[in-house]
Amino acid sequence: MMEDTFDQFGNALPLGDGDAWPVVERAPVSMAVPWTEPGPPAPETIADDMRTRAGRKVELHGAEVGPEDSGLLWSAVFTIEGLAAPIFVWLEETDTPAAQHAAEAAGVPEHQWTMVWQTRLEGKDAVMEWGMVLRTIGWSWPGTPAVHDLELSRWIMREDVLEPLLADQQLEPAIESLWWVSASQRMQDAPAWLKTNGMNRLGLPELEFLEVPVSLVPTTAHLLDELAARIVEDGPPPPGTRMAIGPEMELRAVPPREVLHVLPPEMPGQLDDREPDAPPSIVFTGPEKIGATRATWPPATNILQRLAEEPCVVYRSTRTTKRRSHLAQQSWDDLGMIHAKLKRLGVEALVAVKAVFGPEASREHCWVRISTLQGNSVTGVLDADTRIVPGLKAGDTHQVNREEISDWCVVLDQNRFDPESLPALWRAVDALSAP
Repeated sequence: MMEDTFDQFGNALPLGDGDAWPVVERAPVSMAVPWTEPGPPAPETIADDMRTRAGRKVELHGAEVGPEDSGLLWSAVFTIEGLAAPIFVWLEETDTPAAQHAAEAAGVPEHQWTMVWQTRLEGKDAVMEWGMVLRTIGWSWPGTPAVHDLELSRWIMREDVLEPLLADQQLEPAIESLWWVSASQRMQDAPAWLKTNGMNRLGLPELEFLEVPVSLVPTTAHLLDELAARIVEDGPPPPGTRMAIGPEMELRAVPPREVLHVLPPEMPGQLDDREPDAPPSIVFTGPEKIGATRATWPPATNILQRLAEEPCVVYRSTRTTKRRSHLAQQSWDDLGMIHAKLKRLGVEALVAVKAVFGPEASREHCWVRISTLQGNSVTGVLDADTRIVPGLKAGDTHQVNREEISDWCVVLDQNRFDPESLPALWRAVDALSAP
């Protein structure tokens, strides 16, 4: 994690004979593609588009016409070289509510037909397969401004997500695009129940935190993304295991049954709040039990508070670090132009890069606030004391080269932008000089 080797799992507690996380049945990935081309298309047209526009080796394994007056025009099964599972595709009429939602949420023009893809990410590398699905759709139907991830009820925008993947074959999709984090409360300002939704598409348990103070919800949501990315990479920790999230910061991973019986009744996340067929999940708690007579696992409030209030190192998955490093270095020229424009306009903004410090065996990624940016290097001051690499203090001046950065950020009018949100950053910067 963070290019380091840490013993992230240890001190497992016996919770029962043969205790293990339940097997998670891999859930499907379903994508709705608004059909904005002349149509409706036939299954053979879909196959030809994938072959000629996306360069895929595609086989059509039969198609069926939908029942009359059902709204379903046809359904078909395709296989694509590089994807382990077949793809079930059907073409259906777009009803008025769906069309209105597409227009309002994603700017999709009026369309009569919607093509739905459904498959499972069953290959050795689910993230690679996910990227292949997105690229195939993006190349095959270039007029589609967005596609709808039906399981997550989330629009995937062409400009922000698909275009970067189409322009850069080495870029992987953001791993967190395979799930989303929900927060549930009984009432406003009350503690929340946060959980992932979509880890079961990777054959993994969902992750959750209980009794999260409302002020810590953003911190917890970000931490869930980081934990999920590591678990996708390394697998889930055994039940009852400590999991290190950073230097001298640990959580405990326990089954819900270990904590639900002591969850206060006014808190969300009770058994009655959970769907009967909900996938298995892992609850993260504080690292040690509390209570003299009947010890229980406490909520992780102390750790979350530290993350929110103190400069902390959080271990990231190798995959996340490499992807963000690639994006940051590829967008260096954009960062330089944006930094220069903000200076020219006299706009107050925080511009910083995250750089790698320390030897290979014990590296740390630290933020440097930029004062000057010239060519392929920046000069700035360290934002905080280092936690792993000794001797580096906040305020120290450092020069950082392009190939050393693993991230960057721009904070403008209290909005934070990073390499993932570069199009939105350009829109915000261009608006500053608009008449």
